[in-house]
Amino acid sequence: MQCHHRLTNEEAFERLNAALKRDGARLTAPRKLLLEAALKAKKPFSAEALMEIATQIAASYPASEKIAAPDLATVYRNLAFFNEIGLLTRVDVGGETAIYEVGARDNGHHHHYFVCRKCGKTEALEACSMSPIESVLKKKGYHGLTHRLEFSGLCPGC
Repeated sequence: MQCHHRLTNEEAFERLNAALKRDGARLTAPRKLLLEAALKAKKPFSAEALMEIATQIAASYPASEKIAAPDLATVYRNLAFFNEIGLLTRVDVGGETAIYEVGARDNGHHHHYFVCRKCGKTEALEACSMSPIESVLKKKGYHGLTHRLEFSGLCPGC
């Protein structure tokens, strides 16, 4: 069973525009750049990694469209906002660094992770076998259930 659904670019920008309209906010160039960078990421990312991707994208814009790469405070503010509106999922993988991934939390979609204890490499696992356990708990009357499963060890490189 796969637990995670990755938002398409169109779904992500629709969700962002709806949230901005609801909040009376606007789609700023840094916000658009950061969402573009998040959508380009192929794996879960930290705030610092997102800033690097955004900086690379900003540098690739034609001279007529150049914008400054966002600073780390702007990245963190937008990560919090994107997480709040469901564009990104914040994942606590232990330690001091949180990682984020593009995806809808709607309908309980999520990933589980392997985290290397030595180098911190994080890998999303595609399978989830928790549904039978959740079903048993629901039958017993438990509700509002969530779960998090994380494996840790040493990656092949370590």
